[in-house]
Amino acid sequence: MIAEAAAAGQFEMDGFSPVPRIQIVSVAAALQLRDRAVRLPVQRDDAFKRAKREGGAGQGRLDL
Repeated sequence: MIAEAAAAGQFEMDGFSPVPRIQIVSVAAALQLRDRAVRLPVQRDDAFKRAKREGGAGQGRLDL
């Protein structure tokens, strides 16, 4: 059963990390891990360019 699940390959979608197409989870693991028992496509954080951090003195004081 595990070999058949592995032979099904990975599910891939643009912008998301690949996950197994078929996942075998026992009832005990599902109850213990809850929503972490099944791997779902998680959006990667490299989809957008990150802005460079600006150096400097930081935020100035307000003259009130």
